[in-house]
Amino acid sequence: MMTMPNPPDAAEMILCALLPPASVETVTGDLLEEYRDRRVPAVGGLRADWWYIRQVAGVFLHAYGWFAAPLILTMAVRDLFNTFRDGSGASYLDGLPRAAAAVSMPGIAVAVLVASAAYGAWRTERWAGGVVAALGVFATTWLFMAVWWSATLYPFAQVQRTNPYWIQAWQWSTHRANPPTLLGFNPDTPAEPFLQWIFWDNVGALIIFGFAMGAIAGVCGIVGSTMSWAYRRL
Repeated sequence: MMTMPNPPDAAEMILCALLPPASVETVTGDLLEEYRDRRVPAVGGLRADWWYIRQVAGVFLHAYGWFAAPLILTMAVRDLFNTFRDGSGASYLDGLPRAAAAVSMPGIAVAVLVASAAYGAWRTERWAGGVVAALGVFATTWLFMAVWWSATLYPFAQVQRTNPYWIQAWQWSTHRANPPTLLGFNPDTPAEPFLQWIFWDNVGALIIFGFAMGAIAGVCGIVGSTMSWAYRRL
């Protein structure tokens, strides 16, 4: 007996968590029918799975993409100010009040993630819906930043390599990795080229950002969902 093909379980579970109760059966049924009757016979299982995942991503972006916009904008602007510094190497953000500079990124991130979780739990009438919403906002922002850093790596590096702040950071990192001997720097381990160094610096920042923001998104998802769920019970 031939078994019917099914989309990825994780994608189907996420889709159900993203939809209001009244829409779950209709939307999931329509996508499943399209997946089985047209996509799998036409393009095969793997490409059909990828199509289904894209549909789930589209459902998420339609409902929650506008929550990711302020996070993406804040991070892009902050990256621009971090890259393009004045002639002394100081950031133009240094002129802001200390409290505003400290709150700008963490404060916006926490507020957006909690709000997206609260809205998700209210919209789907499920506690898990809020957690999925917050994690989805984080994932969208992380993917955008990965693309942003990849696209801006080379042009930004041309500016960074002439700025005192980045020159000092590069020299400090190279010095730490290749400490001087009594005869000076070890000739067998030459200094890492600036472009290579900035590439791996961006990779490290992206990984650290992913772990940190993923954990924060999980906590904010729990908090926002709980707040929304408690409000519904009042």
